[in-house]
Amino acid sequence: MTTLQQPQHPVLGAVVAVTASLDAVAQANPSFMVTDQKATTLLEIAHAKAQLAELELRVLATAEDVAAESAARDVAAWLHHHTHQRPETLRADLRLAEALDRSYGLVGAAMRAGNCNPAQAHVIVNALDDLPTDLDPEIKTKAEQALVAYATRFDPTQLRRLGRRILDVIAPEIAEAEEAKRLAAEEAHARKKTRLAMRRLGDGTTRITAVVPDATAD
Repeated sequence: MTTLQQPQHPVLGAVVAVTASLDAVAQANPSFMVTDQKATTLLEIAHAKAQLAELELRVLATAEDVAAESAARDVAAWLHHHTHQRPETLRADLRLAEALDRSYGLVGAAMRAGNCNPAQAHVIVNALDDLPTDLDPEIKTKAEQALVAYATRFDPTQLRRLGRRILDVIAPEIAEAEEAKRLAAEEAHARKKTRLAMRRLGDGTTRITAVVPDATAD
């Protein structure tokens, strides 16, 4: 008997049950489903895909031993060899898996409940990683909670925009201070880049080239 025929862990057992259920309907023709059944099925599939993706990420986060046993660089490289998926997609999934396992349990829980799909999860994690490194952990948790709630209403593109301004929603005073720091840094950078060069052209004229801050140009 193979490992798949004798699952020893509930996670493996659940995956085997899913594949067995799908095998059971491999020849079923959805053309004969009534309209409301098709609609419900499509929504349930989307729900199940998010749950299955979260389970895959949960296993990925703990699968260093799989890579080590075969001397692969990491489990993403091992999966690429065995499944022929895009390596960049697998590396992104591994980064997401590690982020959920290490820092963002609320995002993982939302995927587990089928309320956040993988594309949304990537966007939310990127937005949270872009927050100031010295941010109070309580504020960062509030940001995660807010973005996870938004995932039930907004697609990844909309979530990305919301993620960029999430501090404006949950901590406007911090957002204002961060914006002031950003503008000050931009102004300091602009001052460093300011240049004025003049070169005589030999015909009685001089060419002047300048690099100035946007505010000066305006």
